[in-house]
Amino acid sequence: MANEFLNKLLGPEMPPHGHCYLWNEDLVRLHVISDVLISLSYFTIPVALVYLVRKRDDLKFNYIFVMFAIFIFACGATHLVNIFNVWYGAYWLSGGVKLITAIASVGTAIVVWPLIPKALAIPSNVQLIALNQQLREEADENRRQKQQVEHLTKDLEELVAQRTQELAETRVMKTLLEKNHASLERSNIALEEYAKVTAHDIKEPLRSISVFGQLLNERLGETLQEDESKWLQTMVGATQRMTEMIDDLQQYCAPQSLVPATPLALDECLDRAVVEHGAAMKKYATELHRKPLGTVNMSPTPLYQLLSNLLDNAVKFSRDQKPPVVEIGPVDDAGEDEVGFYIRDNGIGIASHYQSRVYGVFERLYREGDYEGTGIGLAICRRILDECDGRIDIISELDKGCEFRVYLPAA
Repeated sequence: MANEFLNKLLGPEMPPHGHCYLWNEDLVRLHVISDVLISLSYFTIPVALVYLVRKRDDLKFNYIFVMFAIFIFACGATHLVNIFNVWYGAYWLSGGVKLITAIASVGTAIVVWPLIPKALAIPSNVQLIALNQQLREEADENRRQKQQVEHLTKDLEELVAQRTQELAETRVMKTLLEKNHASLERSNIALEEYAKVTAHDIKEPLRSISVFGQLLNERLGETLQEDESKWLQTMVGATQRMTEMIDDLQQYCAPQSLVPATPLALDECLDRAVVEHGAAMKKYATELHRKPLGTVNMSPTPLYQLLSNLLDNAVKFSRDQKPPVVEIGPVDDAGEDEVGFYIRDNGIGIASHYQSRVYGVFERLYREGDYEGTGIGLAICRRILDECDGRIDIISELDKGCEFRVYLPAA
């Protein structure tokens, strides 16, 4: 049975293919050598493909290389059988090998067509070179950015260290300032107490001198000569003026109010000052003309002292035999964060070359006895304005009245 199959497969019963060549030696040699070379080539190509697949298992579509290897190997076997058929008629064997080759080729053809779009999507060498160049540029850019980040990190670390040192120094300075502030507060309190005690100790003998002088004048008034009576009156007046000067100086040296600044209506504070100076205004038959004022951001006590001193100046420095006329109203040149007002009178005025001196302590530009006061009122006003970041201007000429323009922080 096996022998019959082999005989049929190898084809001894059929004429060999050489009969078709008429056993022409040259023709036989041509076909045999060609088939030998083709077979050798077809057998080496699959070996190369299998070697490639084993070495590059990362390649896409490895299976197609294997299928091509089988297909090409089968083609080589077909040519090898053709050589055998030149002398032996193994056409059944040749047909079987061709069937295997057909199956391999059809399978490969079926698989290869769907792979064509995927293969076309694979970047070309030019694209790969461009992509590689782009990746290299991106890598260089990343390297530069990394260097910049390192430099920025270094700068940031130095800045943080510097800032940390500054904060430490700031904390030290803050601690020192707090200590100095506390020390200054204690000194101010001590000075205030000292001023109170000193003022009391100084005013006590002055009160005694004034009282005893008045008693002497009352008891010995009829027996005293005219010049002796004037001496006693001068002594009593001097002690009273000295007492007033001590009171004013104590007010000037006293620390400013610790009450926080709040919105205050200027008109309400001015009402209080008008009531306080009501007797003096009535005495001099003062005419007061007022316009509504704004609202400022100040402590109550300093604001009242400011208005009181300015109103006192406007009333008492009137010209002889002419009733004082005092005008109070808003100004139109104040800044956005200011409230300004003027106090204008028709008094004796201030010469331009004396205007820089009016804010001095105990600075009086008139003869003693001509007008009341100690010469410290405007100094107190200037100090109050310096404390609250306000300002004051003078518009005046001698014998033509005086106008003070005051600018205070707006509420």
